[in-house]
Amino acid sequence: MKTATLKNISILILLTILSACSTRNWYVGAQSAQTAQCLKEPAAEYEDCMQQSSESYDEYSKKREQLLKENQGKQVVGP
Repeated sequence: MKTATLKNISILILLTILSACSTRNWYVGAQSAQTAQCLKEPAAEYEDCMQQSSESYDEYSKKREQLLKENQGKQVVGP
């Protein structure tokens, strides 16, 4: 019984770690695509585009968590 519980806890921890890595990888991939898109922008818009795509995953994650906390409990009304 204890072995099964320990095994389940180990699996949950592993899945949590893997999902965090997957989210970070997704973000980095999307950021790379945005950077590639910036290269296609006119010179006047290039700097702004690159600045927008330079946010690190950690900065993004903190902002996301803050927005989720601010919107917690608020209901979104559809069209």
